Amino acid sequence: MTRAFRGGIDSRKKARAPTRIRNWNPIRDLRGLKTRTSTTGSEMGPLVDVPAMIRIEDEHWVFERVEEGVLQNLTHRLIIHDSTGSKTIGATADMDTAMQVAQKMATLENKIVMIRPI
Repeated sequence: MTRAFRGGIDSRKKARAPTRIRNWNPIRDLRGLKTRTSTTGSEMGPLVDVPAMIRIEDEHWVFERVEEGVLQNLTHRLIIHDSTGSKTIGATADMDTAMQVAQKMATLENKIVMIRPI
């Protein structure tokens, strides 16, 4: 047994596995992803600034999807102005709901909400 380790392995019985050099060209390799992304983006249409609908159930965050019909029925956007800039807090389907939200925000949180038609 020790003689086998001292003598080594016969050069004719060694396995030969040449190392393969990989050339990674990010522009060429990611071209398909870029075209697929731009195609998907153009099919989706223009971007709409609507905050995510999130609710908390049993200490877990639940993200909801907004259906296209809901987006088409929105008429007024609610915007808060802070020292950092303006922030859209939501959108409503009618002016009465927008006024109720603005009044609650003014009385409870002392913040002024601007109502802008969409």
